[in-house]
Amino acid sequence: MVENVIIMAGGAGKRLWPASMGKRPKQFLRVNGETTLFRGTLERAFNLGISGNVYVVTHEEHVDAAVEECLSLTGERRSRVVILAEPIARNTAPALALAAVRMDLDGRIDETCLVMPADHLITLREGFTASVETASDEALNGFIVPFGIVPDSPATGYGYIETGGTVGSGFEVKSFREKPDTETAEKYLATGRHYWNSGLFTYRNDVFLAELASCTPEVSKVFLNPDEKWFSSRMDSDIRIYEPAEILRFLYEGCPGISMDYAVMEKTDKIRMVKAGFDWNDVGSWDVIAELDNKSKEPVYSFESERNYVYSDRPVALCGVKDLIVVVANGRVMICRKGMSQLVKDAAEEDLSRQ
Repeated sequence: MVENVIIMAGGAGKRLWPASMGKRPKQFLRVNGETTLFRGTLERAFNLGISGNVYVVTHEEHVDAAVEECLSLTGERRSRVVILAEPIARNTAPALALAAVRMDLDGRIDETCLVMPADHLITLREGFTASVETASDEALNGFIVPFGIVPDSPATGYGYIETGGTVGSGFEVKSFREKPDTETAEKYLATGRHYWNSGLFTYRNDVFLAELASCTPEVSKVFLNPDEKWFSSRMDSDIRIYEPAEILRFLYEGCPGISMDYAVMEKTDKIRMVKAGFDWNDVGSWDVIAELDNKSKEPVYSFESERNYVYSDRPVALCGVKDLIVVVANGRVMICRKGMSQLVKDAAEEDLSRQ
């Protein structure tokens, strides 16, 4: 089994505006229950029985929210949470490089780790554990191992992994495909060789750093020769927090922003895919939440209205309307027709530009 977990808790979550914004982005939302996506990811990490730590990489503005979520953990588990604060969002490759160099300083450079986004919904615990165990075996053999989701529809909102034959405990990876149009997605679905890219993967830290140096040296060189002076360390409720000192802020200023897929996955030959044995959802839009969530915190008064979804922190009345998504949060109101929630990101950016 993997020894450590890295939770990527960055991002602004603009697609779930206005509930996701500011210091409480998407990963801190409660979806289909009383547990936030972030807390569910924390619990999933520790339920694997890891021997090492859980490293949470987040923006420095979200440290307090992350600490608050960790307070639900037992004292022993809480003491194995390490929060790494980024001064600037630079996408996933630099975030993982930061986690790797911190683990190097902690004496964990040759250990395995599972990388999980903080804002995904995953069920089937036994299947998840079995999949991670399979992937960790491949990681120990020197491979970077993404988890592929068996597609059940020609979805256009996900990237795809094209596989070849079986090898070891996984599959040969032929290519990564960008989010396709509908016609292309239908072709992918028909082949039986294409899987949704879940954004979860496993590797040994030394393998990741070596492949980052080989594939994208412009990022790797930023994180050479790590030093404790890069960090300002403090404790909060038994949780170790590393915030950026001035030298790390300077390094981040000059670091390119690039995803793990572009920086490493699409270039390396040390890659194998494991088919996920669990249910997965990236909770990427209000349309998805409307399908998942059947609870409302506040009363909804509905008159001659149907098939609407309301996410609100105050009572809402619906009169003579149907197929709407209504979100009231953080002093803002968002109303869209079901099937059109891809426009919410535009609204979020407009709101941000006017502040």
